[in-house]
Amino acid sequence: MKTGNQYKRYLSLAAVALASLIWAFRPASFLTNPRDSRQAAKPSPANRAGNGREDLKGRQQDIKTMRARVMAARPLALYYSMGDTFGLDSLTEHATEMTVLAPQCYWLDQDGNIQGSIPPPVMEAARRARLPVMPLLYNRDFSRSDATALLNNRGLQRQVIKSMADIARRENLLGFQLDLENVDPHDENLYSRFVRDAAEELHQDGRLLSVAVIPRFQDSRPNQWSAAYDYPALARAADFLTLMAYDNSGRNGPPGPIAGYDWVKQALEYAVGRVPPEKLLLGIALYGREWTQSGRGIEARTLPYPETRALLDRLSLTPRWDEKQRSPWFEYRTGGAMRSVWYENARSIQEKLNLLERFRLRGFAAWRLGMEDPRLWSLVSAMRQSSPAVPARHSAAGY
Repeated sequence: MKTGNQYKRYLSLAAVALASLIWAFRPASFLTNPRDSRQAAKPSPANRAGNGREDLKGRQQDIKTMRARVMAARPLALYYSMGDTFGLDSLTEHATEMTVLAPQCYWLDQDGNIQGSIPPPVMEAARRARLPVMPLLYNRDFSRSDATALLNNRGLQRQVIKSMADIARRENLLGFQLDLENVDPHDENLYSRFVRDAAEELHQDGRLLSVAVIPRFQDSRPNQWSAAYDYPALARAADFLTLMAYDNSGRNGPPGPIAGYDWVKQALEYAVGRVPPEKLLLGIALYGREWTQSGRGIEARTLPYPETRALLDRLSLTPRWDEKQRSPWFEYRTGGAMRSVWYENARSIQEKLNLLERFRLRGFAAWRLGMEDPRLWSLVSAMRQSSPAVPARHSAAGY
């Protein structure tokens, strides 16, 4: 042991001597280097400019790649989200089945300022999956007065468009989807002009602009909510349109399908007569609605599919299938009131997805993540694995 300790001591002394020689003969420049590593890493102005150019070049390449991938997708599968827990779970688990994520998170206030932000967990999940993000910009509460104030003020429009472009650059977004609803019919041309100007601004950076539109069935204007959408003009300016083919039966009306098959088909027939099919996404509902009829009248609430399924199980009910509407539904009585539920499941959604092939559409846009029948994802996966030109027909059964 003593001999071993002496041997270790000799080794330690030798190491110290060697270190002293290295220190003595180190390069002189080492003496002038700052000890603070942050100062040592501080680039010169020229290097900073070069790094900025490299960063800009990299982001431009990202956008170019992102845009090319999105526009080549068949079908283009866009999913809306609200940032809730269930939606985030769906996003995290199924991001590989998506082409574009569209969070509903930016809105216009009464002064034309853009408010809101993308929830950080949503953005982080999208970035981890390298999923392009195209948030919605909407008029809060679908205020007609806010939309009118914007569309009749060119200065305000320039301010909004500049803010859109700035946000898109800062967040490295694919672009924006405009979702102005309840626009005054008299502002139809003004809205088309605003869309054109916004598209031109975003296109300068290589980004995209899409527009959500309400279904129309004729050129006249019986429906004030959809009257301000000039389909041909909007399609010329935007990269694609989302036809929101849902709420066939609204909250205040009698119970009925969320998106009856014939109603959706008629909306598509009108749209493809005015919009190139390759610029059209079919909006698909993923939710249901329960109407309660009592002495107080009709009240309605929205039901996600998991809640609908739980309700069926709790009541031991078997839903019915309406062959004409190609939608499931059921009704029950509780608390002295009759309740009717119409909803979307894998089978009814498949019926709508088959219309993509029939009308040669670019893709679909689903409202919204977290509300879906879990069997949706096997449908979408099978469709993605089929021919890239058009989706094939696939089977789904059950309720």
